Amino acid sequence: MPRTIGDRVQFWRHADTGIELLHARFGGHAYDRHAHDTYAIGVTLRGGQGFHHRGRRHVSTPGTVIAMNPEDAHDGSAETEDGFSYWMLYPSAELWTEILGDAAGRRTHLPFFTATLIDDPCCREHLLNLCRTLVDPAAGSLESDCSLTQTLTALARRHGRTPPPAPLERNDPAVQRVHGLLHHEYQRELRLEDLAREAGRSRFWVNRAFAAAYGLPPHTYLTRRRLESARRMLAHGEPAAEVAAAVGFTDQSHLIRRFKASYGITPGAFQAACTDVQSTT
Repeated sequence: MPRTIGDRVQFWRHADTGIELLHARFGGHAYDRHAHDTYAIGVTLRGGQGFHHRGRRHVSTPGTVIAMNPEDAHDGSAETEDGFSYWMLYPSAELWTEILGDAAGRRTHLPFFTATLIDDPCCREHLLNLCRTLVDPAAGSLESDCSLTQTLTALARRHGRTPPPAPLERNDPAVQRVHGLLHHEYQRELRLEDLAREAGRSRFWVNRAFAAAYGLPPHTYLTRRRLESARRMLAHGEPAAEVAAAVGFTDQSHLIRRFKASYGITPGAFQAACTDVQSTT
């Protein structure tokens, strides 16, 4: 069992690009199962980082590049007694489209990373340099932009593939109705019975088919949808208590627990970073 060591999380939101990045150290459990609407690209610095992703258990060791696509569900915990530390970047699909389009001189498809763990010293050094540059107050916009372009372009060209077709289950009208209910009415208290009624199918069918289509069971997808909305509201400076009520959490404490379990930081630390203040928890 990993021994207890102090967790430390630093989170930034880069003012010019809006890209978010995390530098963290965990001694045990780090994250519950969750997914991001952005890519998650990182490098393990020390120890062993274990997580479930695409139906497999992975362990990232020092120097390994981690690449996850948007909506890829995963968790995270320490695999070694001394815990683990890492950098993680969260570039949006829009940012990647802009950078790759400029590099190619035309619109290109978004990269899809088939390998979760990548052994590529060149991309690793690009990523580490980018992370350090983005959090360096002395680095200018030109330096940051050049490093960001170089890093994302290299990753996409060396390891990105054409995205696969969406799972067939997403084309099912019953699954689409359930997704629409969760996506647009996430503020409501929704039960599996409500989703089954919307689909016209059994609760078992809804749970299985939705997870096959979106990689998350309905209740986890609902939490993710609420958290995405909470992030946007917090970034605009709205008070956490009001945000919690607006997105469907029972109270502010519920929001804090869910937020930290998914992102490793508190809503307050995230909000501070969105105002260009470095945050540490």
